[in-house]
Amino acid sequence: MTEQESTAAAARVAYEGARALAERDAAHRAHTERLLLACADALDACDRLLAAGPQLDPAACRHSVGLIARQLEAAATGAGLELIGAVGERADPATHHVVAVRPAPPGTGDDEVLEVARRGYRYRGHVLRAARVVVAAEDRTQAARKGTAQG
Repeated sequence: MTEQESTAAAARVAYEGARALAERDAAHRAHTERLLLACADALDACDRLLAAGPQLDPAACRHSVGLIARQLEAAATGAGLELIGAVGERADPATHHVVAVRPAPPGTGDDEVLEVARRGYRYRGHVLRAARVVVAAEDRTQAARKGTAQG
Protein backbone atom coordinates (compact mmCIF):
# COMPACT_ATOMS: atom_id res chain seq x y z
CA MET A 1 0.00 0.00 0.00
CA THR A 2 1.40 3.37 -1.00
CA GLU A 3 1.53 6.35 1.28
CA GLN A 4 -1.26 7.98 -0.72
CA GLU A 5 -3.48 4.87 -0.38
CA SER A 6 -2.73 4.70 3.33
CA THR A 7 -3.69 8.35 3.77
CA ALA A 8 -6.92 7.81 1.79
CA ALA A 9 -7.80 4.77 3.92
CA ALA A 10 -7.18 6.71 7.13
CA ALA A 11 -9.37 9.56 5.84
CA ARG A 12 -12.17 7.09 5.03
CA VAL A 13 -12.01 5.60 8.51
CA ALA A 14 -12.06 9.06 10.09
CA TYR A 15 -15.01 10.09 7.91
CA GLU A 16 -16.99 6.94 8.79
CA GLY A 17 -16.27 7.47 12.49
CA ALA A 18 -17.41 11.09 12.31
CA ARG A 19 -20.55 10.09 10.44
CA ALA A 20 -21.40 7.40 13.03
CA LEU A 21 -20.84 9.92 15.82
CA ALA A 22 -23.13 12.45 14.11
CA GLU A 23 -25.84 9.78 13.74
CA ARG A 24 -25.58 8.89 17.46
CA ASP A 25 -25.73 12.57 18.38
CA ALA A 26 -28.83 13.06 16.21
CA ALA A 27 -30.52 10.02 17.79
CA HIS A 28 -29.67 11.28 21.27
CA ARG A 29 -31.00 14.75 20.42
CA ALA A 30 -34.27 13.25 19.10
CA HIS A 31 -34.60 11.09 22.23
CA THR A 32 -34.03 14.11 24.49
CA GLU A 33 -36.52 16.23 22.53
CA ARG A 34 -39.22 13.53 22.85
CA LEU A 35 -38.66 13.36 26.60
CA LEU A 36 -38.72 17.14 26.97
CA LEU A 37 -41.94 17.40 24.98
CA ALA A 38 -43.56 14.80 27.23
CA CYS A 39 -42.44 16.81 30.26
CA ALA A 40 -43.79 20.00 28.64
CA ASP A 41 -47.17 18.28 28.24
CA ALA A 42 -47.15 17.45 31.95
CA LEU A 43 -46.19 21.05 32.80
CA ASP A 44 -49.09 22.29 30.67
CA ALA A 45 -51.42 19.99 32.60
CA CYS A 46 -50.08 21.46 35.87
CA ASP A 47 -50.74 24.97 34.55
CA ARG A 48 -54.34 24.02 33.70
CA LEU A 49 -54.80 22.50 37.14
CA LEU A 50 -53.41 25.60 38.86
CA ALA A 51 -55.55 27.87 36.69
CA ALA A 52 -58.66 26.06 37.94
CA GLY A 53 -57.84 27.55 41.32
CA PRO A 54 -59.34 26.87 44.71
CA GLN A 55 -62.83 26.19 43.33
CA LEU A 56 -61.60 22.80 42.08
CA ASP A 57 -63.05 19.87 44.02
CA PRO A 58 -60.31 18.22 46.17
CA ALA A 59 -61.14 14.77 44.77
CA ALA A 60 -60.90 16.07 41.20
CA CYS A 61 -57.63 17.81 42.05
CA ARG A 62 -56.19 14.58 43.50
CA HIS A 63 -57.33 12.67 40.41
CA SER A 64 -55.70 15.25 38.11
CA VAL A 65 -52.43 15.17 40.04
CA GLY A 66 -52.46 11.36 39.76
CA LEU A 67 -52.95 11.61 35.99
CA ILE A 68 -50.05 14.04 35.68
CA ALA A 69 -47.82 11.77 37.81
CA ARG A 70 -48.65 8.78 35.59
CA GLN A 71 -47.98 10.90 32.49
CA LEU A 72 -44.52 11.85 33.80
CA GLU A 73 -43.80 8.26 34.88
CA ALA A 74 -44.76 6.96 31.43
CA ALA A 75 -42.48 9.51 29.77
CA ALA A 76 -39.56 8.66 32.05
CA THR A 77 -39.93 4.89 31.80
CA GLY A 78 -40.43 5.20 28.04
CA ALA A 79 -37.06 6.96 27.94
CA GLY A 80 -35.41 4.07 29.79
CA LEU A 81 -35.77 5.00 33.45
CA GLU A 82 -36.44 1.96 35.64
CA LEU A 83 -38.30 2.22 38.95
CA ILE A 84 -36.76 0.54 42.00
CA GLY A 85 -38.64 -0.39 45.13
CA ALA A 86 -41.86 -2.34 45.48
CA VAL A 87 -43.64 -3.78 48.48
CA GLY A 88 -43.01 -7.51 48.72
CA GLU A 89 -39.62 -7.65 47.02
CA ARG A 90 -36.46 -8.53 48.92
CA ALA A 91 -34.29 -5.54 49.83
CA ASP A 92 -30.99 -5.48 47.95
CA PRO A 93 -28.18 -3.31 49.38
CA ALA A 94 -27.18 -2.31 45.83
CA THR A 95 -30.58 -0.78 45.10
CA HIS A 96 -32.32 -0.25 48.47
CA HIS A 97 -31.50 1.95 51.44
CA VAL A 98 -33.18 0.64 54.59
CA VAL A 99 -34.64 3.53 56.62
CA ALA A 100 -36.48 1.41 59.19
CA VAL A 101 -36.91 -2.19 60.29
CA ARG A 102 -40.16 -3.61 61.63
CA PRO A 103 -41.03 -7.03 63.03
CA ALA A 104 -41.98 -9.36 60.19
CA PRO A 105 -45.74 -9.81 59.95
CA PRO A 106 -46.96 -13.39 59.43
CA GLY A 107 -46.25 -14.56 55.89
CA THR A 108 -43.38 -12.15 55.22
CA GLY A 109 -39.73 -13.01 55.00
CA ASP A 110 -36.64 -11.44 56.46
CA ASP A 111 -35.56 -8.31 54.49
CA GLU A 112 -38.89 -8.18 52.63
CA VAL A 113 -39.92 -4.64 51.74
CA LEU A 114 -42.97 -3.63 53.79
CA GLU A 115 -43.14 0.01 52.72
CA VAL A 116 -41.47 2.25 50.15
CA ALA A 117 -40.67 5.65 51.64
CA ARG A 118 -39.16 6.94 48.37
CA ARG A 119 -38.80 5.13 45.07
CA GLY A 120 -35.42 4.60 43.56
CA TYR A 121 -34.40 4.87 39.93
CA ARG A 122 -31.98 3.12 37.59
CA TYR A 123 -30.97 4.27 34.11
CA ARG A 124 -28.96 2.11 31.72
CA GLY A 125 -27.95 -0.21 34.54
CA HIS A 126 -26.72 2.61 36.78
CA VAL A 127 -28.57 3.26 40.05
CA LEU A 128 -29.37 6.98 40.06
CA ARG A 129 -31.02 6.83 43.47
CA ALA A 130 -31.55 3.90 45.81
CA ALA A 131 -35.07 3.22 47.01
CA ARG A 132 -35.65 4.17 50.65
CA VAL A 133 -37.55 1.29 52.22
CA VAL A 134 -38.90 -0.17 55.45
CA VAL A 135 -38.10 -3.88 55.73
CA ALA A 136 -39.23 -6.83 57.81
CA ALA A 137 -36.92 -8.46 60.30
CA GLU A 138 -37.80 -11.78 61.82
CA ASP A 139 -37.68 -11.82 65.62
CA ARG A 140 -34.42 -13.71 66.32
CA THR A 141 -35.68 -15.39 69.53
CA GLN A 142 -38.83 -16.59 67.78
CA ALA A 143 -36.77 -17.81 64.81
CA ALA A 144 -34.47 -19.72 67.17
CA ARG A 145 -37.47 -21.38 68.84
CA LYS A 146 -38.93 -22.27 65.45
CA GLY A 147 -35.60 -23.78 64.37
CA THR A 148 -35.36 -25.81 67.58
CA ALA A 149 -38.93 -27.06 67.20
CA GLN A 150 -38.25 -28.21 63.64
CA GLY A 151 -34.91 -29.82 64.45
